[in-house]
Amino acid sequence: MQEFSDPSKEEFLQWLFDQWKIEFQGVRADIEIPGSPERTVSRVVIQDRFGRLFLLEKFPAEKFSIRDQVAKAVDFLNHQGLFEVLPYRKSDQEGFLPFFREGRFQLSSFLEGTVLKRPDYLDSPDMGKNFAVFLARMQRASQGIEKVLSLPQFSLKAYIYKLVSEMKIHDRPVYEKFLPFLKFLESGFMQAHDHLPLSFCHGDLHPLNVIWHQDTIKAVIDWEFAGIKPDLYDAANLVGCAGIENPSGLGRPMVMTFMEEIQKTSVISETGRRFFPEYALALRFAWLSEWLRKKDQIMLDMEETYMGILVDHMEEIRKLWQMD
Repeated sequence: MQEFSDPSKEEFLQWLFDQWKIEFQGVRADIEIPGSPERTVSRVVIQDRFGRLFLLEKFPAEKFSIRDQVAKAVDFLNHQGLFEVLPYRKSDQEGFLPFFREGRFQLSSFLEGTVLKRPDYLDSPDMGKNFAVFLARMQRASQGIEKVLSLPQFSLKAYIYKLVSEMKIHDRPVYEKFLPFLKFLESGFMQAHDHLPLSFCHGDLHPLNVIWHQDTIKAVIDWEFAGIKPDLYDAANLVGCAGIENPSGLGRPMVMTFMEEIQKTSVISETGRRFFPEYALALRFAWLSEWLRKKDQIMLDMEETYMGILVDHMEEIRKLWQMD
């Protein structure tokens, strides 16, 4: 993080103390930080003189609104007993996102976890069960959140049509490759989309956005896409990510146990269950957008293959997950 290496280091450390009473000891460059670094300008683990570890993240000033909403949502969930959510610390002067020079900063406790073994985790039934338990607890903890926070609502349908229209203009070959998957969704799913019940969702739930202790969830991180979405959003994203890890993951113990356990809860409505496999497919368009942004041809090719598998085996998958 630049602030620790430029001539104003002492100024920044004094600011850090003024905001959070952090008696800075050093940067822990030896610690690998989970989650996506792309959502920040920079991030670093720091240690105070008592040996406590903190994650300090810097965001551009224009991200203040969304990051402030994320911090308030996380704080709400934590206060409702969802302790797998790490709250951001309020500064003594400027709330959750104090300002230093051109950037906004957020501070949270840092937890170390065990390394996620890929693709071995697909064979962990305990991990699947713990994901289902977490989603059920998050549903309870988020009750009433929309009354105290103005959270964004997300339409995957609108997102897909916008993405496909842009592809048609700017990347015709990719458009032609992925158009059949949109046509498949238009055979029934798109008409039903706007009638899917909504709830609060994490927005990017998958194993890489979790700090693990073996197969147990210590913390769920990266809440930037949290908001009001169809109630099946997080579950469908989770199993979809297991399948892109390896298509066999759709029927391996992590997913199968997750699907069995999630159906014992009220997390997903009856309507959501009916369109669950289609929603898992539809969510792949959001990942497609990511591969296009990164110009990642390997992942684009993999995504095309994977979406083809989902379409060709949709009814088998529905029966496998007992969603028929």
